[in-house]
Order: sequence, then C-alpha cells, then structure tokens
Amino acid sequence: MTMLTPDRAKPKRAVPDAKRLVPDDVVTANGLATHLGMTRQNVARLTAEAVIEQRSDGGYDLTASRLKYIKHLRSEHRRSPRTQADADHVKVKTEMLQLRLMEKRNALVKRADVDALVDAMAGTVLTHLSGMAARCSRDLVVKRNIDAVVMQIRREISEACSKIADANGEPPRDADA
Repeated sequence: MTMLTPDRAKPKRAVPDAKRLVPDDVVTANGLATHLGMTRQNVARLTAEAVIEQRSDGGYDLTASRLKYIKHLRSEHRRSPRTQADADHVKVKTEMLQLRLMEKRNALVKRADVDALVDAMAGTVLTHLSGMAARCSRDLVVKRNIDAVVMQIRREISEACSKIADANGEPPRDADA
C-alpha cells in the first residue's frame, strides 16, 4: 500500500471564516457608491429600481451589487435609442421590399391607375345614360320621362359616392373641377 507523504498530499483550500467575509464583502451605501463611482443618491435610486439589492442589515453585498449593476448597464445599452432606430429602419426597409415584390408580381396596383379606371367607367356610364332618351324614343313626353329618371339615377350615384367618400375621410371635391 502506498502512503502519501505530507508534501505530496493535496493542499487544503483556505476557508475564510465568517468574520473575515463580512467586512470585505458587505459595504454601506457610501462604500458602494465610492466603489461604483457614483453618488449615494444614485445607489438609493438603483435600489429603488431593484437593480441592486440591499441586505436586511442595511448593507450591500459588494460583488453581487457590482455584477448586477454591470448587467443593468449592458441591458440599457441593448435598449438604446440607436438600437431601436436601427430596428425600425430594418422593419421599414423589409416592408418596402415586400411591397416592391408584390407590385412586380402584379399583386398590387397603383391607386392612380385604379382611380383613372373608375373615372373612365363612370364617365362612360354617365355619358350613355345622358344619351339614352334620344336612343329610346322620338316622342317628346317619353324623352322627358327618361331624362327625369336618368337625372334621378345620377343624383343617387352622386349621393352614394359622397357617403362613401365621407366614410373614408376623403376631402370634398372642388366646385371648379
């Protein structure tokens, strides 16, 4: 059986006693403020915000407080306005690219093109409605009756379009246009 000599034995780790641990690691608010390079009021604010914790005896654990403060600073850096602005920029850029792709796939149309198409269709309908009396009869009484019905239809179309425009917040049309 092999015996270990005292010089080959594993060295025992020094275990600090409780009295020695307390004075080195627990500090007052002023001591923590000096250690972190801030004012005592700032330490109180960080304690109120639950960034660092105060012990039940009123002291602060120096190592734990330092680590929590560093973590707090790093998390603030991640939430900086610059980071938020960069994220918003990427979001808008992505949306623009998606819109361009949808437009190229003919999934989107330009509003001006749709407005022109609707104006052309409405113009054709109204023009042919106005000429309907002349096409339907030579009798003057029948023509007047048809013209009255056409005017009523045009008013109803105008009122319906105005209601839709008001519901969608469109500005009123110019009287000159």
